[in-house]
Amino acid sequence: MNDEKKDRDTLLPQKLKLTRKRHSFIQSLYLTVCSVQFGAMLLLTAQQTGMPLLVREVNRQTKFFSTTSVFMMEVIRLITCSIIISINLRSPLKFLHEFRSTVWHNKIETAKVCVPAVVYAIQNNLYYVALANIDATTYAVTYQLRILTTALLSVLILSKRLSLIQWFSLLVSMGGVVLVQLDESQVRSSSASSGSWLIGVSAVFSMCWTSAFAGVYFEKMLKKSSVDVWMQNIRLSMLTAPFALITMFASDFSNIQEHGFFNGWTPLVWVMTFLNAFGGLVVSIVMKYADNVKKTYCQTIAIGLTALISIKMGDSVFSVQLLMGVSLVIASVFLYSFYPPQSFQNQQNHDGRRSSNGKLQI
Repeated sequence: MNDEKKDRDTLLPQKLKLTRKRHSFIQSLYLTVCSVQFGAMLLLTAQQTGMPLLVREVNRQTKFFSTTSVFMMEVIRLITCSIIISINLRSPLKFLHEFRSTVWHNKIETAKVCVPAVVYAIQNNLYYVALANIDATTYAVTYQLRILTTALLSVLILSKRLSLIQWFSLLVSMGGVVLVQLDESQVRSSSASSGSWLIGVSAVFSMCWTSAFAGVYFEKMLKKSSVDVWMQNIRLSMLTAPFALITMFASDFSNIQEHGFFNGWTPLVWVMTFLNAFGGLVVSIVMKYADNVKKTYCQTIAIGLTALISIKMGDSVFSVQLLMGVSLVIASVFLYSFYPPQSFQNQQNHDGRRSSNGKLQI
């Protein structure tokens, strides 16, 4: 009897410890899942996975003028950034004063945004051209070449340094893209759509350069300017929207005049346009509440998910070559992000601590 009592007395604290650990784990898991960081990362992964597939599906279901979607994207982004600044300043009147002093009265700084504005307008149209002609997996993998183009332009324009592992990762990325492209060319060698495939791939290659140049140029502007990043985005959208409007009228004016601006627009087209507009804002939230490493996790998971869903939907054909290509590209993204030059890593940590109490950063 005494032995049984001793056993109970020994086991009871152990059970209590296990129960506390279980409750602590569940509480920790609940707090993680409900956190802004986790939510933002989930949104970014979903956005980057879903967008190429969504555009492909929209192109199958309906015929709409893609230039109208590009224009509406900029309008939505402009309105969203204006609302965010108004909320930050807690007054629409303060926002108008800030807008007038920063954008309207500072015309020289605003004019500098014309360069990336034109480039982004071109890139947004190329996005729809690419996904109208190639599958989502080929797009997602090939577009990762922007890491290479961004790195090259960063070295040339911003005088950045890359570590040896980063240079190696660029070669790995190129190898992965080449494997995917060779696999696609074999699949389409007997198809009549090889011409459209070439148009799609050419559009993605062009996007890699436009994305890199606009990104590097905008980064240089942000570093030299004390203006809030949201106000810079308003400047950018204000100038990108007119260029998008010019492109829209140059390409589809007669069709729009005959059929209407929103001809072919379905609820799915609206969803696609809003998701595209909010993509950059979601990246900003991730960079604020998480970091670049977690953003990289989201991007790499998105590439893998896009490939899997694309194969499941019949948009891509599974092969060992495709698997190897996707794996190499994912590995290259990790290598490039996790092994920066030591001096840059120290500076990034310092900047991250310094901006943790500030406004949302891109």
